[in-house]
Amino acid sequence: MERFARWASDGLEASFEKELLRSYLRHRASTGASSRTVSRIISAFRAYGKWLVRTGRRRDNPAASLRTPKLSRKLPGFLSISEVAQVIESYDLSEATGVRNRAVVELLYGCGLRASECASIRIEDVDLREETVRVLGKGSRERILPLAGQARVSVDRWLRTRPEMIGNRPDPKTLFLSVRGRKLDPRDIRRIVARGITSAARAVGATPHTFRHSFATHLLDRGADLRAVQDMLGHASLSTTQVYTHLTTERLKEAYRRAHPRGEE
Repeated sequence: MERFARWASDGLEASFEKELLRSYLRHRASTGASSRTVSRIISAFRAYGKWLVRTGRRRDNPAASLRTPKLSRKLPGFLSISEVAQVIESYDLSEATGVRNRAVVELLYGCGLRASECASIRIEDVDLREETVRVLGKGSRERILPLAGQARVSVDRWLRTRPEMIGNRPDPKTLFLSVRGRKLDPRDIRRIVARGITSAARAVGATPHTFRHSFATHLLDRGADLRAVQDMLGHASLSTTQVYTHLTTERLKEAYRRAHPRGEE
């Protein structure tokens, strides 16, 4: 609000008129403000206008009818299949921590988990025979996910290695634990991923959530049903999952432009 007052030069309350507000928003947009920034400014204008009306300084709120710009949804970043493999294969399986770290990343990618979900899995949630893992997601929504392929192999290897890390300490019964035998937290999961990406040059900047995005993107790329991916990600709304269809569609378009004889303009 102070920035608007300086721009208007006549004082905040005196300048608080619809046309001046619109002019200021156009000014901010023209100088590079994003749609999200403009939306925050409008919210501040509306709140200030409500206060003016509530305190009797104005009879109307000139900001009430301002249109909020449509926010473009930021597409999530993801890794290629080879980049995922680079990260996973960077962990040294001759060490217990390396076995654990590979299992962590295999689960993040193999099951599309959030860092908090991965950290909270208990041993009893894992069923190697049925090849499933039970996960408690946002809003305490439980989902049963497939635990197959390399993710299952890595978790099985870790479960056989895990007693070495516990030693004589009390067992917290969570699947993953620290070298001191305590339950991992999401920050630990982020550090584990960070250790892997230092050995995978093209994956620099990846986070635990990047593997979740990669999980969804690769499944859709290979023909998985959108609603099945929604269930596996634990999204309450299909619209949240649909953001990944933009990624796969863009990749299809790029493949078409590169390969089709008349794909170039």
